[in-house]
Amino acid sequence: MRKQTMNPTTQSPTNSVHPARQQRILRLPEVKAKTGFGRSTIYALMASGEFPRSIRIGARAVGWLESDIDQWIETRRIGAAYGRG
Repeated sequence: MRKQTMNPTTQSPTNSVHPARQQRILRLPEVKAKTGFGRSTIYALMASGEFPRSIRIGARAVGWLESDIDQWIETRRIGAAYGRG
């Protein structure tokens, strides 16, 4: 739900919701490069719920949201820093 406020200079409503950042979709070679994992490891981790799910982008093509992969990498980095990774 958007909250509208009045812009004091123009007296027009402004939305407090920021425009969504453009989401980049990574294909498997980019995901492999970012994670250092091979195809079978990525799919095994996905099957066990330990890796972000892919999204269908075509009849025979899938990809991953870059933000999901980056967040997953950061979570693992934080876990490793605390001895949980």
